[in-house]
Formats: sequence, structure tokens, C-alpha cells
Amino acid sequence: MAQVTVRKVVEGQSHLVLKVDLLSDGTGELADYIILSPSDLNPVMPNTIPAFRIMQVWAGLAQFSATIKAGTLIPAALWTVAQGADSHTDFRSFGGLIDPNVYNNPPSDDDGKLTISTSGFAAAGSAGTIVLELRKTNQATPSP
Repeated sequence: MAQVTVRKVVEGQSHLVLKVDLLSDGTGELADYIILSPSDLNPVMPNTIPAFRIMQVWAGLAQFSATIKAGTLIPAALWTVAQGADSHTDFRSFGGLIDPNVYNNPPSDDDGKLTISTSGFAAAGSAGTIVLELRKTNQATPSP
């Protein structure tokens, strides 16, 4: 089984930084692997449809790419971290990336979970780290 380790680096009322370490054992791709559930938060968000804004992403991936998604049954792709791409992407200038369905027309499975799916991770020895700076939000517009 592939090794996926998720650690909170920082957690505050509205701010969260996650470090996700991935190591393949050659058995296959990750498909909508849950890296964050609203129940993992401290304190738990008060909304029935919590949301997260991706503010920044840092990544180093060897031999694979990873797509960060929101929701679990029919996940919405938020961002793909490609192998060999720039190791830092900053979305703060426009308030971050968020699943727009949270506010427009939430599907029944929009449970506030963040997931990762991979491509190329099935190769043994594929490894990488993704660091996500997230803003916890229940608002349709970014907080100042």
C-alpha cells in the first residue's frame, strides 16, 4: 500500500497549512484519497457545507502529478500539481481557489473534504511532498 502522511504544520481559526508526503509502492494510483475532512479541524467549522480556499501550494514530485479536488462522490478538480512544474504557486492575489459549487449549487456529496488523485504514481519509487496553505472559510468572498 502506498504511504500517504498528512500533517498539520499550522492551524488557527481561519488558517491551515498541511504537509502531504507521498511514497508509492508500485501498486497503483491514488484515486480521490482524502487528505482533509472538516472533522479534522480544531475548532470544527460551524457550517454544514464547510469550504477551504487554497492560498498557496509548494510541491516537489518525482515521477508523477497530483490533482487536488473538493468533494468525494463527484470531486471538483481545484488544481493539478504537475511533475517538473514550478514548485510554488500563489493564489493570494485573487483570494484563493475554491470549489464554486459550495456556493452556487452544492451537490449532495459536497462534504468539505479535500482529496488527491495521482497520475504516474503507480511506478514504484514515485515520491513527493505537497504543502498547502489553506484558508478556512464559509464565505463566498475572500476574508481580508
